[in-house]
Amino acid sequence: MKRTVILLIFIMIATTVVHAQGRDIRRANRQLDRGNLADALEHLQDAQEHESVFEDPEFWITKSRLYMEIAITEDESYKNLVENPVDKADEALFKAKELDTANQFLLEIQPMLLFLSDLTFNVGAEAYENEEWLKASDYLLRSYNIGLSFDDIDTIKYSYAGVAAEIGGNIERAKEIYLDLRDMEYDESFIYSSLSNIAMAEGDTLLATEFIQEGRQRYPEELDLIFAEANIHIFTGDIDQAREILDLAIQKDPENPYLYFAFGANYDRMSQDTTYTAEERAFAFEEAIKAYENAIELNPDYFDAVYNLGVLFFNRGLRIYELAEERLRETHDFERYQEDEKEFKEAWLEAQPFLEEAKSMLEMDDPNMEIVVISLVELYARTEQPDKLDEILPLYRKYYGEPEED
Repeated sequence: MKRTVILLIFIMIATTVVHAQGRDIRRANRQLDRGNLADALEHLQDAQEHESVFEDPEFWITKSRLYMEIAITEDESYKNLVENPVDKADEALFKAKELDTANQFLLEIQPMLLFLSDLTFNVGAEAYENEEWLKASDYLLRSYNIGLSFDDIDTIKYSYAGVAAEIGGNIERAKEIYLDLRDMEYDESFIYSSLSNIAMAEGDTLLATEFIQEGRQRYPEELDLIFAEANIHIFTGDIDQAREILDLAIQKDPENPYLYFAFGANYDRMSQDTTYTAEERAFAFEEAIKAYENAIELNPDYFDAVYNLGVLFFNRGLRIYELAEERLRETHDFERYQEDEKEFKEAWLEAQPFLEEAKSMLEMDDPNMEIVVISLVELYARTEQPDKLDEILPLYRKYYGEPEED
């Protein structure tokens, strides 16, 4: 008899607890229906006083719904009720899904998953727009994975998650996404050039070449892939093959100044890379000049091409100068140094009209102005042009302080 009484008391207490937590959840839902988000949050906090609520999928569904409403509300008094409401909505809904083993709440959870996918996508898209690359990748990938739970395979969303990861430096994630897209036969050529770039960064030129060749089989006319293949040949020192491929690209689009610029930029880098022979660097230097000049001829207002051509000559002068200084220290041959001096100053003077033209193409608030002004200050100082230096120094001081002396 005593056992029966104890059991009845236990059942009455348990029923009271369940009733109390259920009452709080119902109250929270009523306040949500009325748009009273703060009151709904308060009722959910009351429900949390009962430990058993954490095993109730309805509690987590209500909680997720509340966080979603906070995430989209325009009411300033509700926006800061909780931090990271989209993240909390995500966690709560997946907890509800995990607990709903009998699919009792399936009809409530499924549309909420759809809405959550949109919410996480919106956060990711905003982060992408603001160039918060890793955050963008996280949310876009989360949105994609939520979609998978109801068989929605959004490859565009997935590809943007990969691009954001690559730009943000999460190369492993980018690589995984691109390989998945490749297996899905996603119809975009950039995944092959990106996979090739990643393989190059990992030091695997063979794999990089395989990705590019596979991409070119699918997209034989795609200039980016043609150019990427040329990059590999330049990197491996196969200059003739690189030139043949780049010539092919230009034949396909001879009026494209950006293609000539990219051509020039690659030869520019090669001309400064001491892993190549002097002859190869000299060849690359001349090819870079031709390519930049072609880009400027097609687009006279092409700032990057004008500036890069100036820097190409300036850097050549620097290399001659550094070698001359080193030779002078070793040999004390001042006569040879005077010959070298004519050569490096001549290179700097060749750079001058292009750097001055680049400066004239910019507004004063252009972010590129700083580097152009710094380049000109250094050039005028090295070529002993006091009038030019006096003319530009006030601008330099206004933005960057006093120039450093050699």
